Amino acid sequence: MQFIIDNGIINLNDVQNSIEAMKKKELLAKHPYKIWRGKDGEWYTKLVAEDGSKKLRHRKTREELENVIVEHVQKVIDCPTIERIFYEWLDVRLERGEIEKSTYSRYERDFVRYFIKIKDCKVQSLTELELEDFIKRTIQEQKMTRKAFSNMRTLVYGIFRYAKKKRLVDFSIKSTMDDIEFSKNEFQKICHEDNEQVFMLDEEAKIIEYLEAHQDLLNLGLLLLFKTGLRIGELTSLNKEDIREKQIHISKTETIYQDKDGKTHYDIKPFPKTEAGVRDVIIPDNCVWILDKIRRLCPFGQYVFMQDGERIRSYVFRTRLYTNCKKLGIVVKSPHKIRKTYGSKLYDSGEVPESFMMEQMGHTDISCLKKHYYYNRMNDEEKRQILNQVKAL
Repeated sequence: MQFIIDNGIINLNDVQNSIEAMKKKELLAKHPYKIWRGKDGEWYTKLVAEDGSKKLRHRKTREELENVIVEHVQKVIDCPTIERIFYEWLDVRLERGEIEKSTYSRYERDFVRYFIKIKDCKVQSLTELELEDFIKRTIQEQKMTRKAFSNMRTLVYGIFRYAKKKRLVDFSIKSTMDDIEFSKNEFQKICHEDNEQVFMLDEEAKIIEYLEAHQDLLNLGLLLLFKTGLRIGELTSLNKEDIREKQIHISKTETIYQDKDGKTHYDIKPFPKTEAGVRDVIIPDNCVWILDKIRRLCPFGQYVFMQDGERIRSYVFRTRLYTNCKKLGIVVKSPHKIRKTYGSKLYDSGEVPESFMMEQMGHTDISCLKKHYYYNRMNDEEKRQILNQVKAL
């Protein structure tokens, strides 16, 4: 960049013009479409509207058209929407390996669910007060639990921290969130009955009897869940070499995500859900026959559970469990409820050391089992019988 110097003094007009020319050049470089001259002598290009549609623009001279482009870039590209910043932040994290594709899909679903009303707002135009109002209204309208709000808050932090790094906002989102007063009455409280979280004693007896009487590959897989407490993603990702004499080596899990076209993928992640997930799950002697039967039913292929040459996905086991529950007239539950049943049985036994329980479950802390995996499994009559034996009552 050169400036005209008059008597040793830089001409400020030249400096300003040069700066504006550089800025214009930078903005034009961000324009993704070519500029061409039509047969009518006018100059043409395409511009992307805020709704994503492409529209043709033309002017008599190239300079006039470039001015239109610069104004458009400043308005649309240099003043991005909440949605655009969200995807930029998300794409960067995925590219860096900070999140997995399954996490990307989950964040995307949460964004569509919670940010629909402000996704087209310009980041720079949203004030702290407007952001607080949006958050408060969303909690109320969506009837959010604390857990749901925690998911939404993760996206709020991500979007506005990224926006600040790009110098689109000047406030700290952490300070903004810290200044918002939340009442415990704002959040929905969901209370689940024990019989919705675990298989009750009579239910477990009924379904175990059914699985043992109908021993196909899917029912044996479900039976193995009852005897080991494996996560469903751990079960469906088992290789043949993971099965040892009386134990199962866990080192990976299934991961689920959606691609840009909305197609769902079920892949294998080469590490488990948590740090403590890598473990050897011990099989009781009286359950070894389950593994032997599974081997006989599926002797070939890379994975323990295969059908028609393909690995059986988690949703197939989940569907079978739902079907079995309905057949038996018991409360329909997911495979994760089998895992909670297993955790409750270990804790109720009073015979399993806490360190061993943590190892079998793949937990880093026994408090996780006590808080999320321990439920009463007795029906009212069984509770009454226990109380009848208490002499003090």
